Amino acid sequence: MDLKQLKYFQYVAQQGSYTRAADVLGVAQPVLSRQIRLLEIELRQSLLTRHGRGVSLTESGRILLEHCRIILQQIELIQEDLNLNSGKLGGHIVLGLPPTPAKLLSLPLIQRFRADLPDARLRITEGLSNQLQDRLQQGKVDMALLYDPPYSAEIDKSLVCEERLCLIAPLEDAGFPEGAVLTAEHLAQLPLIMPSVPNTFRLLVEQEMARHNLSPNIILEIDSVETMLQLVAEGMGYSIQSRYALEVMKHSDRIRVIPIEAPTFISRLFLATPAKRALTRTQRELDGILKSLCAEWMGG
Repeated sequence: MDLKQLKYFQYVAQQGSYTRAADVLGVAQPVLSRQIRLLEIELRQSLLTRHGRGVSLTESGRILLEHCRIILQQIELIQEDLNLNSGKLGGHIVLGLPPTPAKLLSLPLIQRFRADLPDARLRITEGLSNQLQDRLQQGKVDMALLYDPPYSAEIDKSLVCEERLCLIAPLEDAGFPEGAVLTAEHLAQLPLIMPSVPNTFRLLVEQEMARHNLSPNIILEIDSVETMLQLVAEGMGYSIQSRYALEVMKHSDRIRVIPIEAPTFISRLFLATPAKRALTRTQRELDGILKSLCAEWMGG
């Protein structure tokens, strides 16, 4: 058994496919298959089961994967300590970002990361918060920004910022005069365009409305922020979103933001990491960069 075999096994397990893992690793699929087969022979265990959609872990494979994560992270920490001894901070981080933070933060984040950590590598992957939490727990990402993640013993989280969600309305909508403030009763009558469950904004709206014995009138479910805002701009309905979502839309001058007085929809953004893994020095540096950029974003 060698480290390369463990690394290959971890990637195949995380990707659920030899083909996808080979693409990510940049190696030929037969090489990948042969190395994992040698690992199975040495351990005298079947680690993966092939099926039509790719591969899945056997019970032995699940046990090995947990050990792989610990071993490979320890190797990364050793490499980092050696780099520190030579005055360098290296390593490779996969960061998950929800759509709006991804569009607003990616450019300044990459610029600052490259300036502060020139010997480290960063890969950004985008997804909805519930998708990113799954990837985090599966070991596919190292860190992720998540909106109001549900409790899980598998992740640690720290609050980055919070904000009040607002009603997004067409610019020319005559139903809301300048200075209008909405209540729960007003919201219950509006045709809303919202993401599907289990989107955190959707769940937050439903939970807060239920406390007023009301339910939102959701006429369309769209899992793309930009598409939702375009539909609002065309007068097809309203949405309840972060006001910062407008910054990702090309024609944000066609919609406007209306405050919601009661209930207040408070969305919280957390930085999440795997609970069983200590952060590397490079990851701690990225943590600081992210929180600094989020503070600038919210303050700007």
